[in-house]
Amino acid sequence: MTTDLSNLMINSEYDGTDEVVIGDGSGLPVSHIGSLSLKSSNHVFHLPDTLCVPTIHKNLISVHHFTKHNNVYIEFHPTYFLVKDRITRVILLKDECEDGVYPFSEHLPSTKKNIVAYVHERTTPDGWHKRFGHPSSKLVHHIIHAFSLPTNKNGHSSLCTSCSQNKAHHQTFSAHGLTSNTPIELIYTDVWVPSHDLGIKGSKYYVIFVYHYTKYIWLYPMTHKSNVQIIFFQFCNLVENRFNTKIKSLYSDNGGEYIGLKTYLSVHGIS
Repeated sequence: MTTDLSNLMINSEYDGTDEVVIGDGSGLPVSHIGSLSLKSSNHVFHLPDTLCVPTIHKNLISVHHFTKHNNVYIEFHPTYFLVKDRITRVILLKDECEDGVYPFSEHLPSTKKNIVAYVHERTTPDGWHKRFGHPSSKLVHHIIHAFSLPTNKNGHSSLCTSCSQNKAHHQTFSAHGLTSNTPIELIYTDVWVPSHDLGIKGSKYYVIFVYHYTKYIWLYPMTHKSNVQIIFFQFCNLVENRFNTKIKSLYSDNGGEYIGLKTYLSVHGIS
């Protein structure tokens, strides 16, 4: 519980009927509920579901609430106390005991800090879904609960049009008239540039040949684009001998490196 609303990084007005009952039996009203951060020299502790009680005189921390949400445990010694990580047992905070009280007050966030996220307006889970960049509904509800975000409970969840459109599967490609019955009957080819400066063995380019029938790819590194002619002659001899059939069609972007192949293609009956 805190008496200063500015200590809550994210908050919303409290619309419940509960009060904080003190020692004399009277009740103190709760004005807001939100999230609070406590900073040590090497760690930040988070306290969700923190109550703002303007008429309370001291900020109070529930030991159970603190240890539960930060996965830590506290050792109380006569002159000091320690906050340790439950798994590693590393000391995350050490502070002194003052007059029999173990204070955290100096670690509360400064009221002069620049507030990065300060939420007043209640919105529906769909509204938070859009603010967070359209994550899954499971993640949205987890964040709302973890940080006690102000939510309009009367809102209704609806199907997000943007998610439906952008996460939908593309339709299949339309059928075309290209058919092939052997691996090298139809060949696609293109010249590419490596994503980095130099490729295999210092090559600046590489040419690929793709079988339409099997989608198998042959790749040849090159130092110059003009090497396409020599490589294609070698490729033809290799695959035609291996499959005992002829290349019938060659598909390319008709770049300059392929212009020199026109005579060879014409002589060998390759379209």
